[in-house]
Amino acid sequence: MSTAAQATANAANAQHSTGPISEIGKAASSANSLKHGLTAKSVLLPGEDEATYRKMCEGMFESFGPANEPERNQVQLLCDTQWRLQRCGRIEAAILSAEALDFKALDIMSKHESRLKKQYSTTLKETREMIDTRLTRQEAEMKDAKCIRRADKIDGCTSNLQAIGFVFSNQQVDAAIQAEDALVLAKQVLRNGV
Repeated sequence: MSTAAQATANAANAQHSTGPISEIGKAASSANSLKHGLTAKSVLLPGEDEATYRKMCEGMFESFGPANEPERNQVQLLCDTQWRLQRCGRIEAAILSAEALDFKALDIMSKHESRLKKQYSTTLKETREMIDTRLTRQEAEMKDAKCIRRADKIDGCTSNLQAIGFVFSNQQVDAAIQAEDALVLAKQVLRNGV
């Protein structure tokens, strides 16, 4: 715990370190995050290829197949983090190809790269868990919907799955039933060697 004298001294010292005062100093300070762009709010920096970034994002979205806004946000975070990780490699190559090796810059780059790798790994895990949870829930719901649809067909009833809380249409469930029946039949044929 600090004494009253220390608190007074700290307050007085704080008045001396208020940051840049001139417009030039403020402009330079505001560009600090753009020196390497690894902590900048903007993902794309001037001179970077937006088409390459968009293509990478499209591939990630296609691979993960997010189905809702939280999943899309997670995949976008993965894209942005991956882009920044790729930038680390380019910046490191530039540092290493300079005439005089800047060990401080190399160390800073290494720390940023390590932080981004950890962020990517954590986000990837969270994204997979989120999507897997949704898919598992959908699979269980489809199993129940197929059971109800089969029972309704046997009883000669008209199914209205959406009226009882399912998101699947009768056509989607019928297609799933047909696929399941075709797989069972194929397995029987293979077992019997016919």
